[in-house]
Amino acid sequence: MNKIVLINGSLCIGCGKCVELCPEKILYIDSASKKCKVSDESACDKRRGCERVCPVKAIKIK
Repeated sequence: MNKIVLINGSLCIGCGKCVELCPEKILYIDSASKKCKVSDESACDKRRGCERVCPVKAIKIK
């Protein structure tokens, strides 16, 4: 499976900045892990805003 949105769970601090910025609303903070997750990566606009806003560089868009 080719991933579009790659989230490094060991780096993610669950700040939610990416969730707030995502125009497609496909990112969310998982209640169990308190980390960012993707609901539907096929809807990603690939503009990389989430990459730029992440303070710990935990998100990469292919």
